[in-house]
Amino acid sequence: MIIDRIEPIALRIPRSPGAADALHLLLCKVTASSGLVGYGECLCLRPVMQKSLLAAIIDVIAPLFLGKALDQRERLNVEARVRFASFGRAGTNINALAAVDMALWDIAGKAAGQSLSDLLGGAVRTRVPVMASLDRYNDAAKVTARIADALAAKVAAVKVHEFDLDVIEAARKVVGPTLPFVADCNNAHTLAYVSASLARWQALDLLWLEDPVWPPEALLAGPSLPRITVGLGADLGSAEQLAVYAKPPVGVLQPDICMIGGVSENQRAVALLEPRGVSIAPHTPFIGPAGLATLHFLATMKQPAYYAVIEAAPHMDMYGNSGLTLWQPELTVPTAPGLGFDPDPTFLERYCAV
Repeated sequence: MIIDRIEPIALRIPRSPGAADALHLLLCKVTASSGLVGYGECLCLRPVMQKSLLAAIIDVIAPLFLGKALDQRERLNVEARVRFASFGRAGTNINALAAVDMALWDIAGKAAGQSLSDLLGGAVRTRVPVMASLDRYNDAAKVTARIADALAAKVAAVKVHEFDLDVIEAARKVVGPTLPFVADCNNAHTLAYVSASLARWQALDLLWLEDPVWPPEALLAGPSLPRITVGLGADLGSAEQLAVYAKPPVGVLQPDICMIGGVSENQRAVALLEPRGVSIAPHTPFIGPAGLATLHFLATMKQPAYYAVIEAAPHMDMYGNSGLTLWQPELTVPTAPGLGFDPDPTFLERYCAV
């Protein structure tokens, strides 16, 4: 099969009907010479990123893939990385590459009559526990109210995106002492601050402390953080970049299937990291093809991990009933060929942003 067409699809999905607040997504539809169609996705969320990623797919990535054989997708992924390495080994070009790569794997699965899990070696589980991933509120009352909603949905774990330690402590009290709890600080602190307030972080009994410091490289040679497991890696663009951090205090590495450049490189990352004694917790801020692709990886990994479901709503589910927009105890891994679902064409038309 030959890669015949590559078409980015920009979406604007209001969080509630008529609301100004919306998710801005960028999907990618790839059509093969056989007529089979696959879908991929970039990590986007913001309008300004949507525009740059759309241009990158059309002007940077598509010319390298059009007219090439679909079964050469892994080689083409590497060639694209080498071609544009001078512009960075992570970032916009790699993110755009991911959308095309993901769609090619979707087509490959459909052509073979196999799910992505099957192509990756086979699922070892059919259901994946859900972690509720909250928006940032910078307000203890708002955070704890949303945690109450998550607990009512019987999620298996909770993640907050806060950097104020007082707010995180208030969140932990509502979560309770036994439910797994993650605090993502989005690189807000210095290593000196975390070290100085270490006793308070330790008392939170975190499953992991995500992206606590800037620059993250400070963790490689800085002081140890006893009883703290650090998680990071969602912004890294290759298996080797992730492997650099596979040592204490980092105990959880978080490949993002978009930021790492797609299924091809994510597969390499899992294979490289699993023997190194660190946990793998894929980054999952997705409600589209990237979410489905990551769900398949979670089904095949040796050690179980959570799918972190962002704050969304049922009307935002482009598949109708995938579960990717709902807090619930667990998600079911699709078993149909490829990613398992195709976006509803009516949904794509309704929320088309251009």
